[in-house]
Amino acid sequence: MDTAIPRRVEVFVLADDYAGMTRGLLAQHGVSYLVKATMEEGSEVTVLFDTGYNGEAVLRNMEVLGLSFDDVDYVVLSHNHYDHANGLPALLKTAGRKRLVPVIVGKGFFHRSVALKPRLRVLNHEWTREEAEALGARFIEVDGRLDLAPGVSIPGLIGLGERLGFENNSTSYYIVANGSLVEDWVSHEVSLAVRSRKGILLLVGCSHPGVASIARKASSVLGDRIHMVMGGFHLVDADEHRIARTIQALRELGVEKVVAGHCTGLKAEAMLLQAYGSDFTRIHTGLSVSI
Repeated sequence: MDTAIPRRVEVFVLADDYAGMTRGLLAQHGVSYLVKATMEEGSEVTVLFDTGYNGEAVLRNMEVLGLSFDDVDYVVLSHNHYDHANGLPALLKTAGRKRLVPVIVGKGFFHRSVALKPRLRVLNHEWTREEAEALGARFIEVDGRLDLAPGVSIPGLIGLGERLGFENNSTSYYIVANGSLVEDWVSHEVSLAVRSRKGILLLVGCSHPGVASIARKASSVLGDRIHMVMGGFHLVDADEHRIARTIQALRELGVEKVVAGHCTGLKAEAMLLQAYGSDFTRIHTGLSVSI
């Protein structure tokens, strides 16, 4: 087990589908969290996890909350869908060419992704790799575990064989490869794990591979239990059976707190609230969480 544990971890919600009650904050259909991990000696590691669809709105919310992209050490893009990755260029432009910004993505991030239901639509962000690199992005594609700093890690990708059975359901997403459509299980999606004295704080973008499967993999790879899972759980179209199985799996993994929003869905949020009570929090723009 990695023994380095930040003494304080803070997460600030810069983008979510719902606005909070702080004056001047903007909501959007998207996800962006700023994570600050304070080490024992006082140094800080700052990670921007996802950039939302509208980067200008993310920057506006940063300003309202007293935060700055200048302090960001790493950007992590959970997956290549527009509502998680499209805001990257606007953020990079604020840094200009003063510095290069490491941007961590999962292997397969740059595939062309489409959905066929309810109609054909492109799911990708609107920028190209070349455009982002011209603005200072330096992409790091990962498959397995990557440690960004002591106690701050990308646990790695979730293979189809690693998914829990009830989360290994069919998909309506496809990759365009050599002129053909291939089923897209969004297997390039990555999460961010930050260790704390209470256990791991696990940030998820949309949880396309299954939030319980992601949590199980992170716990196994990092050798610690998951204290809190935060992000989109992608249960918006799930039936009550799958939601109940998800809650049961999270409980069995020892997850003590759940902070959910974006694509989780009202029905799933209601069931999570019933199961977790005061240990469940609904995400909104401007929310801050600390351990």
